[in-house]
Amino acid sequence: MAYSRRSFLKWTAAMSALGVPRLRAAAPDGFKSDLLPSQHEIWDQQKWMAQLGPKYTGNKAHTEFVDFLARSMTSFGLEVQRDRYTLPRWEVGPGDRVRLERVEAAGEGGGSKPSGSFPISSYFPYSGETSTSGVTGELVYAGTHPKPDLSAVNGRIALVDFAVNARDWSHLYTPWAIHPAGESFPSVVRPARAAISDLTPFHKAGAIGVVIAWTDVSDENARDQYTPFSRPPQGIPGVYVDRSTGVKLREHAARRDTFTLTLTATVTPDTPTDTVIAVLPGAGDEVVILNTHTDGPNATEENGALGLLALAKYFSKIPKAQRRRTLVFPMTTGHFAGPWVPSIRGFIEKHPDLVKRAVAAVTVEHLGCREWLDVAPDHYAATGKNEWSVAITPNAGMAKALADSLDGSLDRAAVVNPVNGGFLGEGNSLSRAGIPTIGYIPQPNYLLAAPADACISKMSPELMHSQITVFAKLVHQINGLSAAELKG
Repeated sequence: MAYSRRSFLKWTAAMSALGVPRLRAAAPDGFKSDLLPSQHEIWDQQKWMAQLGPKYTGNKAHTEFVDFLARSMTSFGLEVQRDRYTLPRWEVGPGDRVRLERVEAAGEGGGSKPSGSFPISSYFPYSGETSTSGVTGELVYAGTHPKPDLSAVNGRIALVDFAVNARDWSHLYTPWAIHPAGESFPSVVRPARAAISDLTPFHKAGAIGVVIAWTDVSDENARDQYTPFSRPPQGIPGVYVDRSTGVKLREHAARRDTFTLTLTATVTPDTPTDTVIAVLPGAGDEVVILNTHTDGPNATEENGALGLLALAKYFSKIPKAQRRRTLVFPMTTGHFAGPWVPSIRGFIEKHPDLVKRAVAAVTVEHLGCREWLDVAPDHYAATGKNEWSVAITPNAGMAKALADSLDGSLDRAAVVNPVNGGFLGEGNSLSRAGIPTIGYIPQPNYLLAAPADACISKMSPELMHSQITVFAKLVHQINGLSAAELKG
């Protein structure tokens, strides 16, 4: 592939120190593009998955998706097993109510009545549920996270605002390589993620509900965000409002106007949910792990398993004698239910024999993402570019293999070293277990959004197929390197 001068010099120095020979950037030995599933086949699966709706851990859509993955892997001739977990599933369904209404006295007859509703952007997952009549109390402004004033929230609905946390990529990562040449990896990004991850301080202070206001993203960008995820029950209902609504609500809070907050949800104890592990035996005893999770709110979070299906189908067509290593495909549940389900950590704990034999791991997440940004304070739009694919690995050999595999792809990718705590997503635990790992994690603004179309209109079938082609080449590259070379 083409490198910037700076990246090339870094790369040459690293490779020279390791004694790793430079691989040619052409297609690796053994790669057969005609065996890959077509773009049409993969995109049809993507559209079907999107139509299932949000795949929150253990719900009907998620279960149907997991069953499909297990059946498909079996049909390709892989050995398939399932690890079962349970959780108290909390979900806001189509028949539930999420509303914020101002209440005013009815006048001479006594009582009160609603006098207007305010738009809700989304709800705080696993926050807390109300009855159908909601909770009613004065609205009080508690200030700005992370230092809200909770002294006056007892018996009231708290309004709090926040600014999105910036991520300093220049501090977290050092690039091994950038693709394509000439692109500049951003130094700081501000993804649309809620900064408030814990409502229990409001609950302990006596608040009966929390309204959280976005302040620095567009109203459209704030809409339908499922954030934060993988939190334990909060014990208090929480909802989000967009920036313009937050401004209006602060005026009402200054007058201590009364509001009713309604958030109904269903809690289903002991909901079963499965991790699927598919194994394609190779000629040798060593293992390469290709993993992802299966739960998520939309068409890209999480579609990594569709990429793994394509890879499993592809490599199943290659004779076993030509597959140097056994391929193991853990497709885990629980990424969105971390307090109860261990996701990839569960695989590591339950399958130590596979982990011990692993010489490499590639975590595949969030395929096909086009870039959407707030291009103006109130204008959320496509930039015309593909989203950055941040491919994170501390291992020079793995970085080299991926850098070469990106040659000719449509991906806009940064292969980076997590020098200051950069996270490898679902690959983090594999890396900490000592396995040379790449965490491939595009992070669009809509990563956690759950709109009606599942964000599929923001995705590219061409890019998704190109990324899967990269992963197929990468596995061939990995199988051409020794375990020592992969570790770097």
